Parts: sequence; C-alpha cells; structure tokens
Amino acid sequence: MSLRRSVSTPVFSIVTAVYNVEAYLPEFIASIEAQTFGLDRLEVIAVDDGSTDGSRAILEAWARRRPTLVTVLHQPNGGQGSARNLGLERATGRWVTFTDPDDTLDPDFFQVADAFARANPDVQVMAGKPWLLEEAKGRVSDSHPRRAQYEAGNRRVDLDTDPNTFPGSATVSLFRLERIRALGLRFDGRIRPNFEDGHFAICFLLGLETPVAGILRDARYIYRKRASGDSTLQLAPSDPGRYSDVFRFGYLDVLERGRARTGAVPAWLQHVLIYELSWYLSSDEGATTDVRIDPGVASIFEDMLGQVLRQLDPAVIARHTVRPLKSIWADIFAHSLRSEDWHSPTVARTRVDPVMRLQRLSYRFVGTPPRTEYTVSGSAVEPAFGKVMAHEYFGLSLMSERIAWVPLGPVQVSLDGLPAPIVASWPEPRRETTATSRLERLWASRRLPAAEALTAILRGARRVIGRRADPLVHRIARGWPYRSRFRDAWVLMDRVNNADDNGERLFEYLRARRPDINAWFVIDRDTADWRRLRVAGVQRVVPYGSFDWKMLMLNASWLLSSHADVAITTPPGLMRALKRPTWRYGFLQHGVIKDDLSKWLNRKDMDLFVVSTRDELASITADGTAYLATTKETRLTGLPRFDRLQAKARRHPSAERDLIIVAPTWRQYLTDYIGPTGPRPLSDAFWGSDYLRNWEALLRSPRLAAAAAARGWHIGFMPHPNMQPALEQLDLPPHVEPMTFEGVDVQELYARCALLVTDYSSVAFNIAYIDGPVVYFQFDRELMLSGAHLGRPGYFDYDTDGFGPVATDLDGAVDAVVAAIEHGPRPTAEYQTRIDTTFPFRDAGACARVVAAIEEMDRPFHEPARLG
Repeated sequence: MSLRRSVSTPVFSIVTAVYNVEAYLPEFIASIEAQTFGLDRLEVIAVDDGSTDGSRAILEAWARRRPTLVTVLHQPNGGQGSARNLGLERATGRWVTFTDPDDTLDPDFFQVADAFARANPDVQVMAGKPWLLEEAKGRVSDSHPRRAQYEAGNRRVDLDTDPNTFPGSATVSLFRLERIRALGLRFDGRIRPNFEDGHFAICFLLGLETPVAGILRDARYIYRKRASGDSTLQLAPSDPGRYSDVFRFGYLDVLERGRARTGAVPAWLQHVLIYELSWYLSSDEGATTDVRIDPGVASIFEDMLGQVLRQLDPAVIARHTVRPLKSIWADIFAHSLRSEDWHSPTVARTRVDPVMRLQRLSYRFVGTPPRTEYTVSGSAVEPAFGKVMAHEYFGLSLMSERIAWVPLGPVQVSLDGLPAPIVASWPEPRRETTATSRLERLWASRRLPAAEALTAILRGARRVIGRRADPLVHRIARGWPYRSRFRDAWVLMDRVNNADDNGERLFEYLRARRPDINAWFVIDRDTADWRRLRVAGVQRVVPYGSFDWKMLMLNASWLLSSHADVAITTPPGLMRALKRPTWRYGFLQHGVIKDDLSKWLNRKDMDLFVVSTRDELASITADGTAYLATTKETRLTGLPRFDRLQAKARRHPSAERDLIIVAPTWRQYLTDYIGPTGPRPLSDAFWGSDYLRNWEALLRSPRLAAAAAARGWHIGFMPHPNMQPALEQLDLPPHVEPMTFEGVDVQELYARCALLVTDYSSVAFNIAYIDGPVVYFQFDRELMLSGAHLGRPGYFDYDTDGFGPVATDLDGAVDAVVAAIEHGPRPTAEYQTRIDTTFPFRDAGACARVVAAIEEMDRPFHEPARLG
C-alpha cells in the first residue's frame, strides 16, 4: 500500500526508513518543511518498515497534508536496508539522500547543496556537515569527530589527493541518482547493525572514475544522540553482527572492491576503515562496556579483524588525522594480528619517582619480545620492578608492553642489540578541549557570532586573572602558619561525602600509634560523618573544598584514600593552581578486587596500591595482566579496616551472631551517575527492573522468614550506597529491617552477621574474613559477568573461589539461604578451606603493613631503614 504524490521531476529525493520513531517524527517533518529550498523541488519517500507505534499514522497524515511532497510506502519489518531500497526504487530526483527520521536538517541544507551542485556539475556525491544533538542535555554542538574536514568551507575534494577527507555515511551524503542506477547499487541488508550506510557510500565512490566529492560545511545535518540510548548506533556494541557480519559483508567486501579497482586499497578507503575500527577500540576502553561477543563468534571476529588489519598500510595509519588516534591504537592497527614479530622503535619514559629515585620505561611488542638490556650511568642494571602488560580489547591480547622501573640517571636501552631512543612519553593526539581551541576553530570557519566572540574573550580574561592569582595561593600555602601546620602531611580520605572506610581506619591508627606522622582526615562538611566525627571530638578533620583544605593539599606528601574518584585523586578545586598534583597518591581500596578493573584504574596515577590476597596481587602484577601497576606500587598488606573488623568480631563469637544481611550491589545501568561527590539517583528503569523484582521476591519469601524466625535471627536489607535512595520507597515486609550506611557503624553490623546474602559485592570478603557464611544470588549473572557493570570478569570465579553456594534463580536462592540458616553461623568445611587459603594475613597488622609500605616508598630504593 502507498499514498502517492504527483509532482514534476524534483531536484532532491529524501528516502527515509521509518521504524518506531513516533516521538521524533514531528521534529524531522518540521525540519523538512522549514527548508529554504522550494518544497516543490523536493520529494520525500518515507518507508514505514512495519512500525508498531504511531509512526505510520503520522506519516500518512503528513502525506495527506502535503500530497505533492510526501509519498508513504509500507512493508513488513525487513530492516533499514530493505526499506531504503524500496524507497530508492521510487525516487525520481536528480539527487537522493537517506536522512534518518530521528535526525533533522538545517533549514539551508538543500539550498546549500543545490548551489554547490550547480557550481560543480561534475561532482557526483556531496556530504553535509554532521552536528550532534545531545538529547539528554538539550543542546546541538559542533562536536562530531569529523568536524575538522569541514573547516575549510564548501569545497570540492579529490579523495586520492586528500585521503583524510571522505563524505561519510549515506545519511549525510547526497548521491546522483542516475549514477546509483548505472552502478546497480543497493543497500546490503546483511550488514547490521552498523556500516550499512558506509558500505553504500564507499561502493558509490569506488564506482566513480575519480573519487571526487563535495564537502559542504554550510549544509548542517543534525544527528540525534538519544537520551534513551536505544538508537541502532547506540545499541550496536551489544549486537553480535558487529563482530561478524559487519566485517564479512562490510569491511572485507569494500577492501576487495577497492583492491579490484586499482590493484591496491586506496588510501582514502584505508582511512575510512581506520576511523571505523577506532570506534571498536574506544567502545571497549571504558570501565564498563557494552561489548558483547558470543563465544562462538570470538574466533571468527579475531580472524576477520586480522584480515582487515593486514590490508592497512602502516604508513597510511601514521598519517591518519580524521580521528586522532591514541598511540596504542595506531600501534595495534599497524602491527597486531599480522603474524610477525615487532617492537616499538623507541622506549618511552612514562614516569619518574624522584623520592625512590626510579624511572619507569616502556616499550611495546607483538610476538617474541626483543632481547633487552638496560644501562644507567654507564652500568648495566636489572629492573628493580617490572612486568609485561597486556593491551586487551574484546578479550583479545592485541599488544604487549614491557614495563621496567630502573634507577634514576642517564639511561640507555638496547633492543635486540640496537640502541632505542628514549622519548618523554608515548605520543598522544592533541585534544581540543579548551575554550581557546574552540574559539580558534570557529574563527577560522568565519561562523563565530560577535556576541559569542565577546563572551569567549571575557571568559579568557577571567582565566588569565585566575592564573595570575595562583602564585599567591602557593605563597600562602608555603608560608607560616600553614607550612608549619601541614608540612609533609598524610591526607586520609574515603569518599568526599562519607567516611567509615579504610581511610578513616588508617587515620585512627596513625593518631593512636604513630603521632609522629602528620595525619589529617578530609570529608565534606555537610555530611553525617562530619557531624559524627565532630561530636566524637576527633581532631585534625578538615572540610573538603575549604581554604584550609587547599593549604593542606599544597603541603601534603601523601593523599591516601579508599576511593579513586577524580574528585579525590585530582581535586578540581586545586587543578587551576597546579599543573599536576604535588602529593603522592595511595589507593587504600574500598574492597578486595575480584573483577578486572584495569580499564578504570590504569587511568589513575597511583604510587601505592593496597591489596589483600595473593590472587588479587597476581591478577594485578603478573605478566600478561592488563594492569599498568607492578610490584613497585602494589603491596600485599590487607585492608586497614580489617584490623578493626577482626577486633569487633572477637566481641561477637559465631554462636552469638544473629543477623542475616541481604546486601546486593548496585547496577551501573540502573543509576543516573552525576559525579563522585554526589549521589547517583536511580533511573526510571530501576522500578520495573528484574533487579528489584528478584530482591523483593527473596525478601518476601515465607520460607526464608520462617527459617530465620526458627533460628532466632533477624533479617536486614542493606543495598549498596548507590541503591539506598530506594529504601524509603520500598514496601519491605515487617520482618525485614531497612539498613542504611549513614550514621551507622557498618563493621559492627558485619561483626554480628550470621549470614551474608549478596550477588557480586566485595562485602563477601569482609564476612569471610571473620569466618562468616555467604550465599550468592546471581539472577543476572550472564549480563553482569559480561561487563554490564563496573569492571569485567577477572580472576575470581564464584563457583570455584567464592565463599558460599551460587544460585541463579529465585527458588535456588531461597533453598541456599534456608540451608545456610539451618547449618548455622559458620561456613561449611569446603568454604572454610577457601577462606583460609584466600587470606594470608588475619593478624590485625594491616594498618602497620600499609604504613611500612609508605615509609619504604619515602626512601630511595634499597636505602636501608633507619633504626630507632
């Protein structure tokens, strides 16, 4: 069925594939009707691809209102490609474009394109400039990664001579319809969920005698980044086709076509694929990841990724500027999966520790590592600390990096007998993030309004004034009385907005046992823990963000915290006054690491990294692991809070413990993260989630309630702090007590714990440390262990390493909890053995070991400890 327009031959045809975009169609329609180019010279062919919402009705109403503009076609759901192909068959314009119906066009889009086409009659393809609409923020910005190629204005480009410029996808591009038909070109519906557009555009360019394109700065295409995160592009990382069909029918196909055309892959086509592959790597660099690769697809993906990389010329990769490449990406593209040994021609000095008098050197390699010799001040040396780090993406180790800490001094490194130049760091792309660079870019494009120019100038002036004030801050910090008060301070913290963790516990130890160390504790003044500490008369507590805090930090020698948030490690309130922190940072940890947190923690510049178990230590420092840290930074000490927890547990013998703590951890995808200093509000998805449904069902289980009552035990529900906003709104059964962290001695609760029921929380290590039993309820195990939450699967296997049984459904969880209650407040023999094996120290000496590690790092390496 179709609603058909009657028109003379249009200049431009807009083919749009529509599927369940009811909410966005009004804006799309408005942007077409707002065009300054005459609507009588446009045609819209909207193909409803089996929508199940109100999209079809909106399109048909539009066609009735604009019968000479709009044609509506319908088909059963067959995918974007088949819908576009149907529309393409009906198109009659001289040019055709494929605007997505959740995007919009600037009013001058077709006016600009028409003027350029008339001035350049030989051009067969044109590309508008993509801008981004960030729906969640309600703003449109010139922040698309390919924006730089448009800065020179509307221009004609030969891709063979300017290969770092290319038109992009079929959505922003306009194609000569007669050329499409001459080539017999259609969208390949097998290429899903991404690159279908890119494949079409590349095949069109390869069909031209000379790949010439019009690059139109003044024709703006507004991409919508949906706040819901449910667009095809946003969901692509979780689609298995991205790791199989996109490579097989997309990337490898255009490489074959390109080679067939000239005997070699054109440089511009290589740049397209380098750009495409860079998004694969960046999508898998976060602490959390949406990447899902089915085990059956993993080997296929590795093979096809290798096939693509082997067809990319390292010289072309080195000249890529479309999207600035991280140096590790460039090295992977140029040398990984090529079945040949390689090592970087230079060695990077990536860090210097002037106190321990050590320097960190690194080089990268693939395959067999080179024979390596280090010489410092003319003498051969062996690294004091070192490892081989794996650069992992998609579960594949794509490159290795040899890390070595050697003595400070003039250094030479020989790789396979040849000297390797020492460079200051790995070369990384310059990022345009400052107001100045944006101002320069806008000025160069001559699109900077006078008012915006004035605003930018005034903002820059304020920054200059601020920089001139910074030396005064330093002079005050270095003068009396602040220098005498805060000199060489150890600053202890937990989170900005709460305490009662390893930071506070180590602070207590230092004040009681080591008054010779100038220790201070920091927390936000407007918190319950600040009030608790003040009521208790605790001295040497400084409010976060205050002037005293600035003076403290500018005199500190160590910042020691249980958290590694940016607000703690590099406080924004001080970064204007400092090029880099002057203190050293010690990560006391919030719990025992069991997952792979390397993607997150590698971004932190840590001088001390506290761990508690041998397996945890090995997972971080062993060769082949993905962490940057070595045994220089990483010390097996135990968590400072374990000392106090053990003391409290002795006051609550197992037989007297009577509390069941149900403590699920949080879910990244169910909270709206707003920063490390504030809460993480629950998203709307939380209230209808499987997470809430399963935990509520467990708490309401009559069998669990009866078993607890028969034993005389109480049940407490204590979700993670990020989930605690839900406590007041939950309708918990009468026998379940809601438990918060605020104003509560959590370790006292743990010491009373007869049974912990959790999912993935590291709280289980706390309970196991004092010989308490654990049950794991993991109803969303497959999702969580594939990287949906913070971190990725690590060394810890819940079935073989966990401290209790694992249940994956509600009935199994109830059975396991009831069985644990009936067994009593001690682990079974199997799990007690695991506990005893896990913890090398349970001697109340964790704080002392942490202090000893810090003091060792406060001396040159190998300098003997002072006596007395």
